[in-house]
Amino acid sequence: LDRDGCAAVEPGLSASKDKIVGGLRLPGDETGDCFMFTTELAKLAEQAGVTFLYDTGILRPITEGNRVKAIETTKGTLEADTFVGALGSYTPQFLKPLGIDLPVYPVKGYSITVPIINAARAPVSTVMDEAHKIAITRLGDRIRVGGMAEIAGFSKDLPAKRQATLTHSIEDLFGGAGDQSQAKFWSGLRPMTPDGTPVIGPTRYTNLYLNTGHGTLGWTMACGSARVLADMVIGARPEIETGDLAISRYAA
Repeated sequence: LDRDGCAAVEPGLSASKDKIVGGLRLPGDETGDCFMFTTELAKLAEQAGVTFLYDTGILRPITEGNRVKAIETTKGTLEADTFVGALGSYTPQFLKPLGIDLPVYPVKGYSITVPIINAARAPVSTVMDEAHKIAITRLGDRIRVGGMAEIAGFSKDLPAKRQATLTHSIEDLFGGAGDQSQAKFWSGLRPMTPDGTPVIGPTRYTNLYLNTGHGTLGWTMACGSARVLADMVIGARPEIETGDLAISRYAA
């Protein structure tokens, strides 16, 4: 799209279109609220018989031969037939006592959530600011702005200069759309792998599987990853080739 085409599909860009050379529109892309999605999914899972244990800390896995027998938690020891390591950036810490070296590393991103005060200036869907590698998304009566990739270990501090970058990006394109004085600023740790592909599949423990390392695409790949892993656990053949997803690809 040229600049007029960009403003046609995102009217909020009209006042700033002189700053735009052009854009790519991807009609097949979709935007959603992952908090709403996971909350409703949890309700459906509970209706299907799933029990969630909230506010429960994992202390250590307990093994018996080549199997994981149980997990010791802050609320007692839990036994199960099968276990799945799906703790995002913290999965390597869980696996370390088992002698499994998982190359998943935390890559920090930042986000602000801003209430809309001028709907005419707000984005309709999602716009990527390629200059700053920042995504600006409409979530109902709010705007979510997120991006950046910082290697900072497990730090979740919130430097003001990072918020300033996010604020500049939205105000530069959608100036006046949101109330920046009410912005909520937060950070998160993306679980990244060296090759960018998640780790899904078995380990050397016969009843321990992994589903982690999705980087920036956790929600995008969540349902597909769960389907693949479920097939593995029940002994069915997944619908896609999975050999290169397993942790064994790092054996060399």
